[in-house]
Amino acid sequence: MIKRNLLLGSAMFCAFAAFADTDMSIYQGKDVSVRVASSGSTIKFSGTNVILGEETLQKVDSIVLKHYVSVKFENDKVTVSNPFDSLDVNVDGTNVEINSRYTAREIKYKFSGKCSDGSVMFSSLYKSNFEFDNLDLTSNGVNPPVYILSKKKTEVHLVGKNSLKNSANDTVAATMRAKGQFEFKGDGSLDITSVKGHGIQSSDYVEVKSGTINVNAESDGIHVNDYYLQLGGEVNVTTKADGVDVGEGYFQIDGGSLAVKSSADEARGIRCSFLADKLNSGKVDFNGGKVDIQLSGKSSRGVKADKIVTVDGGDVLIVMGGATGIFDGDYTYTCGIKSDDAIDVKSGNLVVICQTSAHNSRCLQGYSVSMTGGRTVLFQFGVNADDDAKKSYVVKTDEKFSVKEKSNLYVTYDDEEVKPFKIGTTMFVDGSSVVSGDRDTYFDTHTELPEAYWNPYDKYAK
Repeated sequence: MIKRNLLLGSAMFCAFAAFADTDMSIYQGKDVSVRVASSGSTIKFSGTNVILGEETLQKVDSIVLKHYVSVKFENDKVTVSNPFDSLDVNVDGTNVEINSRYTAREIKYKFSGKCSDGSVMFSSLYKSNFEFDNLDLTSNGVNPPVYILSKKKTEVHLVGKNSLKNSANDTVAATMRAKGQFEFKGDGSLDITSVKGHGIQSSDYVEVKSGTINVNAESDGIHVNDYYLQLGGEVNVTTKADGVDVGEGYFQIDGGSLAVKSSADEARGIRCSFLADKLNSGKVDFNGGKVDIQLSGKSSRGVKADKIVTVDGGDVLIVMGGATGIFDGDYTYTCGIKSDDAIDVKSGNLVVICQTSAHNSRCLQGYSVSMTGGRTVLFQFGVNADDDAKKSYVVKTDEKFSVKEKSNLYVTYDDEEVKPFKIGTTMFVDGSSVVSGDRDTYFDTHTELPEAYWNPYDKYAK
């Protein structure tokens, strides 16, 4: 903004071309006198006067330059400010379609206001920068409120309180959908409500660096193809399917907090599938932050990974419940962490509480399980288990189970309903093999959990 007192100091004419792709508003009083968006405009100053071509504006109060696209929803109308010649914005009622051919740099798009039936469809040849500034947008049509067709990255900066909601008419089946990547930042919040389909969906990846995201979804809370990475912020997911589903990549949290709640049968709090020749595909890494997964449906899995699950920092809490599931006549089981590869606990805190009538449930299952550091609490009890179901195990491996004494492993289980382990080959404690007859004794010596440490989790025990 250029104030009047700056203009008064100008005793001579000076000329310049307006910044390319800039929206300029000249104010005389509170109202806009002239809006200039042409990159070829020439402006001259003389005292308090501004000369635009053949027109002279006297007693100018201020000049405001806007180097971004503004889309403001106001109930049944939309106001758009677009200074870019290489960007098309079409408005049909309260549905906005943006198509950008601009490739020189990222363009900022500011979305604000409230609308009970509107949408944004976006396409760009270059990565983009979105700002949600107290945006409240619901779509009742076939498209979600935010639909990004381009395969480039979209940074989403959250300012204030924002909310997006789709409807049962949504044929895309996601409230916030991108064919490219999403990166979330900012100090604000975003509430996602999915009446149909996923909450947030990306054909590539989702990164959360800051901000608060609350998702309530009919299907997966967050559904991505490549990877989910959280460095900070707060993400809360309530879903009728999976919490975070990574189709062919990896999951990693280094900071912030992630909470997942689901009552659906066969739900996965975190799910990662393997795809050959894809980097880190199928892996789950807990490196920091706080994770809270609570599932109560039949045959659910707190974490399901095709490859290795690593806990190397942070606090991970997994609480499992639910009745026995039966599929094709066989009892299906509930599991806190299920890896088709290995489970490796190096540092941090891992607490798995498994209380379920699925009698063949377990806290941990992997091809192998290794604990070299941190603190691990495994709490397994059967509740009204079906007599025909198979036995439950605290830990089940296809191969070895290796435990270092410094790993601080605490195991509590129901002696009548639950077996402590089912290990494929060998159990090692501090590098020494534990023979079969001594394994129960080993687990019995690891049941004394300090009361002060257990107190925060006692409320989950039935």
